[in-house]
Amino acid sequence: MGFEKEAGEARLSGRKAAWLHGSRDERGSSLILALVFIVAVSLIITALATWALNDLNNTAVFSSARSLQNAAQSATEVAIQSIRYTPLISASVTPNTLNASSPSYCWGNGPSSELATTDFTNVPFSGGAYVAVWCSTAWNPLSTNTRVVTFSTCLAGALPSDGSPPTSAVTTAATACAANPTLQVIVTFDDYPPFVTGAASLGPCATYCGSTKTVNNWVWSPTVPSVTLPISPSSGSVAGGTTVSITGTGFVSGSTVSFIRESGGTPTLSNVVVASSSISINSSTSITAVAPAVTAAGTYFVIVTTPTGSSPYSGAGPIFTYS
Repeated sequence: MGFEKEAGEARLSGRKAAWLHGSRDERGSSLILALVFIVAVSLIITALATWALNDLNNTAVFSSARSLQNAAQSATEVAIQSIRYTPLISASVTPNTLNASSPSYCWGNGPSSELATTDFTNVPFSGGAYVAVWCSTAWNPLSTNTRVVTFSTCLAGALPSDGSPPTSAVTTAATACAANPTLQVIVTFDDYPPFVTGAASLGPCATYCGSTKTVNNWVWSPTVPSVTLPISPSSGSVAGGTTVSITGTGFVSGSTVSFIRESGGTPTLSNVVVASSSISINSSTSITAVAPAVTAAGTYFVIVTTPTGSSPYSGAGPIFTYS
């Protein structure tokens, strides 16, 4: 009897111990599950917060980019309409955009009025900055493509608080913008409509300026070609035929090479522009062109033009000398 009682108590004690052990195991498992759940929820909340922050940042960046895009587009359209009816290709007007490199102002009377008035600002941008548009014009009055104007548009700095024009800074800005524009547009104007007999002349248009307009190119953040000095060889005969090796960057299929008569570091007003008829695009950094024949000896700028712009030049060149 006593033995059975003791055995029963032992079995009861064992069950109790097993229950207690199982209970502890369940509590431990529940704790682990709770911790896993908390960690998972924390990760989800962190991810959602990160996504939300990224979305906010992306929205802000998109809004800023969209604002700059709208400002650049609006400013360029104003410049196109302005220079369409005011060619700015004569030495008697300021600014003069004839083959200007760095490009010049697209309207107005030069740095003072451009910076002192809202004409130059076109469309205000955030932080007191403004959008600047610069122009360079290739002029051929006896052609249906009377004027081919390259517009380079960039975000510039803040306007001077006292209205004074920082001329050197403006020149630097024009050079930098032409080399790396936010937006570049090339537009062709015909200043002499076909229905007017004898309208074309060797002087700037007066009555029919911008009779027709063709937008050749509208490119955001284009790669503008550049030419490394010097070219080789750097001289040849007026009869043409000299094979010239040109190195630089941004050369693509369809590039053209032009020779522009210059004097004193700027293109001559006679605007002698002769294109090479024989060009080999060796690579994005190398072109071989045959110098064309010209009617007058002298020095000529060598310009490479691609669908996204023309290489800049200055008094230092690149220059080819015809003798």
